[in-house]
Amino acid sequence: MKSALSASWSFIRKYLSLKVILAVIFIVIMIFVDENSFMQRAAYNRKIRQLKSDIEKYQQEINECKYKLNELQSNDENLEKFAREEYLMRKPNEDIYLIKEE
Repeated sequence: MKSALSASWSFIRKYLSLKVILAVIFIVIMIFVDENSFMQRAAYNRKIRQLKSDIEKYQQEINECKYKLNELQSNDENLEKFAREEYLMRKPNEDIYLIKEE
């Protein structure tokens, strides 16, 4: 038992110095434990990519809405068509029939 213990101790002294142990501990902390760890950075990068794609999607939607608004403000016929289709408005003495397509 004593020889096995001394053999393992000599192995530790030979291959593992204090500098190596501290370096391994530092690397483990940087990868897994720290607030600014590599794992956390990867999660932040994924979130940033997702938010950038959301920004592009909403920017495109804003541009489409601006185009529609410009069309409605520039032409009275388009405004009347929009009001009839979206809000089911009608002129007096006019009947509206809704046809739903499947």
